[in-house]
Amino acid sequence: MKQKILNMLEARRGEYISGEELAEKFNVSRSAIWKIINSLRKEGHVIQSRTNKGYMLENFSDILTGQGIISHLKYDSMIKRVICFDEIDSTNNYAKSLIMNHDHNNDLHGTLIAANHQTSGRGRLGHSFESPAGTGLYMSIILKPDNIKAANFQFITIADAVSVCLAIEDLCPELSEALRIKWVNDIYLDNKKITGILTEAVTSFESGEIESIVTGIGINVSTKKFAGDYNAGSIFPDGRIKFGRDELCARIADYIMNFAEDLNATQSHLIHEYRKRSLLIDSDITYIKDGETLTAHVLGISSDGGLEIINQLGFKETLRSGEVNTIRRN
Repeated sequence: MKQKILNMLEARRGEYISGEELAEKFNVSRSAIWKIINSLRKEGHVIQSRTNKGYMLENFSDILTGQGIISHLKYDSMIKRVICFDEIDSTNNYAKSLIMNHDHNNDLHGTLIAANHQTSGRGRLGHSFESPAGTGLYMSIILKPDNIKAANFQFITIADAVSVCLAIEDLCPELSEALRIKWVNDIYLDNKKITGILTEAVTSFESGEIESIVTGIGINVSTKKFAGDYNAGSIFPDGRIKFGRDELCARIADYIMNFAEDLNATQSHLIHEYRKRSLLIDSDITYIKDGETLTAHVLGISSDGGLEIINQLGFKETLRSGEVNTIRRN
């Protein structure tokens, strides 16, 4: 009942709902509604009350909970379990520890770990990912679909990037035109980085083959201040959120699981969605190859997710890994 009332308040965030309407909707007394509202407040939800108006969930109120995430998953969701922390070093680290200490890794497929705060968030190439409490979404999913092979490993990262964009666009369509993906794993909104993705493979010590995939996503939802001077931003930099992190987390997870269920079948669709949102196509970039910094012009995204370029010497090639910087868009 408490979750149902919270869902209704969230659906009409910033709007007063009378106690009478809530009581009639859920067939309980107004006294019961009052007790549930107080219970939600104790959990940290900011709910205003006003005589003759009722109750209103404030725009800046956003508590991340496991039960809240579960309530927003699709009825046929392939997420098997949700583990939510207020604080943890890294959701990816926790996911890998689960795999290392579990006898049957197949049982972990579809496990979602989420956190309100990371003390040691990590990004690609050894970079740290700033993960302040209360304003970001930090999540990891353990995947072990039968069809994951080293050849389509990069498609998990592509699926993550597309899933984040689709989830944000579902919840806030007005942001659609401003969301862009920077190859291979960063998402930008109005030219500010709002999301980083780190996909890691867990291999068998005996066979050396990939046994499980841990895919981690960090999103700046309403973060206003960043410790570094890099080009970071948030979905809602003014702090006035339009959807909760619970719902965003659930939608992203459902999209990822659907894509990962059969990567071979979804590759062409993923590449289409990825290309539509590319930040780099028709841009001039710098990249590092064999220790040398080179410049190139980006032609497109290949069918297997590589970055198609024409380099400074006039030769065409496809980058499969690495990090690039945009010089300018044409």
